[in-house]
Amino acid sequence: MHMIEIWRMKPEPRKVTSVAEDLFWKYLKEREERYRYDLGTDWFGRMMATLFNYVPSGYTDNFSFVDPSGTSRTKNVKTSPGNYTDMLVSTYNTDVGAFIGVGTGTNTPSKQDYKLTNEVTRQSAQGRYIDGSSYFSVFATFTLSTDTNITEVGLYYKTGYPSYYILLDHTLLSSPVLFPANTPMVVMYNFSI
Repeated sequence: MHMIEIWRMKPEPRKVTSVAEDLFWKYLKEREERYRYDLGTDWFGRMMATLFNYVPSGYTDNFSFVDPSGTSRTKNVKTSPGNYTDMLVSTYNTDVGAFIGVGTGTNTPSKQDYKLTNEVTRQSAQGRYIDGSSYFSVFATFTLSTDTNITEVGLYYKTGYPSYYILLDHTLLSSPVLFPANTPMVVMYNFSI
């Protein structure tokens, strides 16, 4: 979901036009009212905004977040050539990308969450987009060894070296979902584009 705005900045800033503004704000309001237990984190917003920032060659851009241990971190998103601290770079000793966690916690999610309340496990995820569609998916498969009632899910991004997990979304399910022992279960996030 997105909207486009065009602003005239002089003499005083004013919006000249917009595309899909009414639908955008209606969607956000309805989502907030109906799905208040499904929250993208501040870290996700910061990461996405930083990924879209223009950075001239030779300069660095970064954002701050709190990792699952509760430690405040700053992560480079774009770095000088040859610098392997970029969050998107996979090096010889680390992997990068999306992970999905499942848990049994029941705390109401907040924008400042940095981990699931009671995470059971976390698995690497895959992304999928079908040309011509209006969304892409990020999904992971879980096979637990015991019957477990899952009440929360979380989308993480694991950065490049030095490697940290960033919680992007924390969702409390409306009711527990049984993950039967030794049964593959898929958790999928779908994002509109």
